[in-house]
Amino acid sequence: MEIRVVERESDQLRLEFPRGEETLLIPLVEALQQEEKVVEARYFLGHPSLDRPSLYLRTKGEKPQQLLKRVLKDLADSYGDLLQDFDKQADKIKA
Repeated sequence: MEIRVVERESDQLRLEFPRGEETLLIPLVEALQQEEKVVEARYFLGHPSLDRPSLYLRTKGEKPQQLLKRVLKDLADSYGDLLQDFDKQADKIKA
């Protein structure tokens, strides 16, 4: 996945994602908004044919890149646990 950094400052980060990857932004922004050091986290879809989906993140007291990496890791761990739980339950289901 090609993610472009559009803007990066000490407390702000704006990223663009490839078209078709906007479903990733919904749980990511929800997780970011739960963080204490996040001042603002939102996504923009724009025009479906002309614009790339983008993520805007503004933080207080932590670099946005570090916070984003931590939240992404937490999400990956959560979804990995969900996959393991599903695998365990799927083995019990008789087809």
